[in-house]
Amino acid sequence: MTSTKFTIPIIDLSPFTITTSNHESKLESARAIHAACCEVGFFYIKGHNIPQDVCDKVLRLGHEFFELDLDMKTKLSIVNQDFARGYQRLGENVTRYQKDWHEALDFYKPIPRTHPLVLNNQPLRGQNQWPTTPSEFRPFFEEYIELMKDLGQKVMSAIALGLGLEENFFVPFLDDSFWVMRVIGYPPLQSSNDNDRVGVSCGEHTDYGCLTFLYQDNLKEALQVQTKEGEWIYADPIPGTYVVNIGDMLNVWTNNIYKSTLHRVIHKGNSYRVSCPFFYEPNFDARIEPLAPCLEIDPIKHHEPVIYGEHLLRKVSSNFEVITTT
Repeated sequence: MTSTKFTIPIIDLSPFTITTSNHESKLESARAIHAACCEVGFFYIKGHNIPQDVCDKVLRLGHEFFELDLDMKTKLSIVNQDFARGYQRLGENVTRYQKDWHEALDFYKPIPRTHPLVLNNQPLRGQNQWPTTPSEFRPFFEEYIELMKDLGQKVMSAIALGLGLEENFFVPFLDDSFWVMRVIGYPPLQSSNDNDRVGVSCGEHTDYGCLTFLYQDNLKEALQVQTKEGEWIYADPIPGTYVVNIGDMLNVWTNNIYKSTLHRVIHKGNSYRVSCPFFYEPNFDARIEPLAPCLEIDPIKHHEPVIYGEHLLRKVSSNFEVITTT
């Protein structure tokens, strides 16, 4: 059941995306983001400066990829690399021991062969697997990733101001962001079989890192967010906006002043749904711990320091249940 008492706020980010804005307008936007992070951990942003034709192309290329034959898609299977980078078939993504009824193509920040992940033969050590069809896919999304990294930096600048910090406070923790991008395809849940051990389209979870930027098909009543009261509300698409939510690392930094929020996808519509979340994450070796201003508000330290890469590896190691039969 969803609630009608609370709505996710829409926040204008343009003070951080245009060069003529003044400090007071930035503070106004930062305070609005701060309030949203304290209240529900989700908000919409407008004024993000990502052109509409770029956003439209994200979804179009996603649809074109998922319309390919399964044989073509499975050539990019995560089993080819590191069980993280690449394509996952329906039901291979698992949340709380239940299969998620979606397929996806996952990309992570590229790493050199000298990276500790490679040297230690750990998950995420592989290379991204880019489809050759559609032919535009790789060049387009490589440019899109750069736009999203810049957008992530701007929202983190706003969060810094909202916490009473210098605007560039988080830069040393994010200047080599270990970003993640997923292109996800959701068939209607009705297409699953009772024998598939399917939970929902994507089971309830919080996100691992810092910020998630979601662009989604214009289909309503799919993405749901849990409020402080435990009610589920819809985060339906709003034209010209991204849905943004905070992840676990902002819990740690703010000593639980901000709270990463449970969310899930239950897509019961009749159309195939595509979404593209971009995860703006800390550097792999970033040390994350409660910030001094947040400890002044609550002197009880709720989190011990964590190295982001170690936290990420613990999470991704249980993400997939790979299908080995055809």
